[in-house]
Amino acid sequence: METYTVKAGDNLTAIAVKIYKDASKWREIADLNRIANPALIRVGQVLQLPPKKGAVTGVDLVEISVEDKKVFYRFQGTTEKIALGNLFRLGLSRTGSFNTERFITNSTTLLEDVKLSRSETSTLLATSENEGNLDAINTWDNQVLSFGMFQWTLGGEDGQGELAALLKVMKNTQPDSFQKFFGSLGVDISPDTGDTTGFLSLKGNKVNTAAKKEAFRSNLWALNFALAGKEPTLCAAQVLHAINRFNRFYFNPLPNFEGLSINQILSSEYAASLLLDQHVNRPGHVNDVVAQALDKAGATPHTLAAGTDADELKVINRYLEIRKTFGKSPMTNSATRALVVKKYLDKGLISAQKGSFKSNRELRNQ
Repeated sequence: METYTVKAGDNLTAIAVKIYKDASKWREIADLNRIANPALIRVGQVLQLPPKKGAVTGVDLVEISVEDKKVFYRFQGTTEKIALGNLFRLGLSRTGSFNTERFITNSTTLLEDVKLSRSETSTLLATSENEGNLDAINTWDNQVLSFGMFQWTLGGEDGQGELAALLKVMKNTQPDSFQKFFGSLGVDISPDTGDTTGFLSLKGNKVNTAAKKEAFRSNLWALNFALAGKEPTLCAAQVLHAINRFNRFYFNPLPNFEGLSINQILSSEYAASLLLDQHVNRPGHVNDVVAQALDKAGATPHTLAAGTDADELKVINRYLEIRKTFGKSPMTNSATRALVVKKYLDKGLISAQKGSFKSNRELRNQ
């Protein structure tokens, strides 16, 4: 197998261009050499190189094998087997290795178009730790396929899913990468897909029934999404779609909050992080839990909007207690997830000061 010795000034993208004249090949080099963080290669390191057969699009130049409930893939022409995930229930579970925090920290230039504020970056990091890495995959439950940092789902039975809306963002903002990983394999977005949910199509057929969705439970599709989850341009699209989730619930005036938005009532980075965390897990619960927290704390929307940091923290504490048991299907691991967010507060990475959450959404809409 051909190898390459890392020289001063090298990075995986530069090596991919030098060897293959294709910057996207960096991902195959990283996978083959089990490099979780592409920024951490060292001078003198010897890298194995994939064969020069053209860029892997996902499932056309790899082989899948299963050994003792562990799933591996191997690039054709190589002997190195790379772990994809573990068999579990109806499919596969993959934690992933492409970490959201490292990607955001090391991809400043790539993320310039996303225009994240410091608050938005910190809030995303506090929330994404409770969800998954950028290349995380689950194909084992009734949602058939869940993908990425917020585990966007294909949707159960004949229902819509959030995954289609994510791929819509990928197609609109990164058309070349979308074509490579999805369009070239017959995947597209159903025209009726909105900004939050919708359906995929496969080879011209709308994927809107349980039977049609089962095709995406295969290990080959899990691999294709895992590889897409390591493509930097598509990771940037994930980050954009993740931060735009706030537009769905946080900034809109609501009648039951006396015409105020939740952002006007609970405006700290700490509150925003906790609310985003719940919205990812149980989106339909957020408004009602906040309303109950206000009532239990003896506050109204307008009094809290004009209140102190201590007033907001009192409502947040009530909110955290209520969300543990709210609804017929309460938030998953609510207390544990809250502790993860609290860790960011304790480290000074997010603030509990009212008004500390600053959004660049108007800048992104220009």
